[in-house]
Amino acid sequence: MLNIYTVHDQASNTYIKPFLFLTDRDAIEGFKHVCNDEKTPYAQHPADYNLCTIGTFDEQTGLLNPSSPSILKRAIELKAKKLSKKEIEEQIKNLRTELEEL
Repeated sequence: MLNIYTVHDQASNTYIKPFLFLTDRDAIEGFKHVCNDEKTPYAQHPADYNLCTIGTFDEQTGLLNPSSPSILKRAIELKAKKLSKKEIEEQIKNLRTELEEL
């Protein structure tokens, strides 16, 4: 059994062509990859896109079992945050303090 996914574009209120993955984890990892590729609209406008499940496909029978779109992950949740130099320095300082306390 394969799961069927799509991406909902909230800005245009449309869905892209469906695609299949074995698990939600695999679908999320694939979506995460494109959400962090700055050449894609998913990375450029992450607030507009949601990964959705829309059913299953049975490879043995060839039957689709559709369901209403359900949000699995939002692109904005998967887009890696780019830290400023100041934020990185602050995190390093905090880690050093924690290490000294050990």
